[in-house]
Amino acid sequence: METLSVRCNHCGAPLQVANNTRFVTCQFCQSSLEVKRTDSSVFTEEVAKIADNTGRMAESLEVITLQNEIEKLDREMGIQPVASAQKKAGLVGGVMGGAFGIFFAVVCFLMAYGFSSAGAGVFTIVPAGMGCFGLVMAVVSVIGGVNHEAVNSTRQERRAELERQLAELRQK
Repeated sequence: METLSVRCNHCGAPLQVANNTRFVTCQFCQSSLEVKRTDSSVFTEEVAKIADNTGRMAESLEVITLQNEIEKLDREMGIQPVASAQKKAGLVGGVMGGAFGIFFAVVCFLMAYGFSSAGAGVFTIVPAGMGCFGLVMAVVSVIGGVNHEAVNSTRQERRAELERQLAELRQK
């Protein structure tokens, strides 16, 4: 069996390893070593250092993953972190749209009543239909505002959780 002479990466002691050996324990300092090979050299590296580097890389990857999730949430909502006044815009917009829809419906129904009083016959159907459309749009607008608020609230909770996890990782 052919052996190679390498040095311990920890204490510098000479070691004899077989050509196909991947891991070895130094007989002098008891360090666990990995035998690394390149085209021009053979050397050892402490397994503990490899594990430490791998752990640091995993933590960095976790931080990057959390940061990417936060950015994705912001992109999905089409906004950057919002101020508290902006958070209420969805519900306020829904209520305002609902109020306008009801106002529009009342005006249309009054027009239909006026047309019917004047004996316009078929022409009363158009403003009455527009009034019904206004009522439907009022309901849709309010529901949309409530849904927007619920989605935004869920997004904010998820974002806060991700930021908490990110802060914990950075404290390590």
